[in-house]
Amino acid sequence: MKKRILTLLAAVILIAAFTVPVFAATVNLPTAPVITNNDNQKGWCVNGTDGVTTDLTIEQLKAATTLTLEITAKPTGGFQFVIQSDNGWAWSQTELTAADVYSNGKLTFKLADMQGYTELQSATAQAKFYVCYYDTTVDELGITKAYLTTGGSGNGGNGNNAKTADSPLIYIAGGALVAAACSVVLITSKKART
Repeated sequence: MKKRILTLLAAVILIAAFTVPVFAATVNLPTAPVITNNDNQKGWCVNGTDGVTTDLTIEQLKAATTLTLEITAKPTGGFQFVIQSDNGWAWSQTELTAADVYSNGKLTFKLADMQGYTELQSATAQAKFYVCYYDTTVDELGITKAYLTTGGSGNGGNGNNAKTADSPLIYIAGGALVAAACSVVLITSKKART
């Protein structure tokens, strides 16, 4: 009986560790893009990429699940999202429509759906990403805030507007809370029996 209870408790702890969200981390980026190919291709980079100094680390970028840009102008054309990293520096481009990424004054790019994301995960020190917009220019979108989010859900990527699960890394603290609660219940029930 004890073994069965302990096995059940262990299963509950493992499930809880990966299903109880606690928080999502946000990394603010400079409002204005820090790298520019031209007026239609602007973006952000990890510190040291192309000699640019930023506060963004490769670890933060690799952990990010979404890029969100708060904008003042509703886009009418499509986008291209480009990721490049020191894992080959390929120009990895994803074609997107405004409907894929725009909602309520925000552009939300789900990074895992973007070409180059897999290569980014193997990058060692440098990476950059561009938002490309050809209907007008990137500046004419009126970016008022830019940030990366770890563990959030968002629409984006290749026409997939479905909500997705948060990163398992942010569940561990919630799982620990559930595990502690289960332990208290188990100890309490054991004391009640004696």
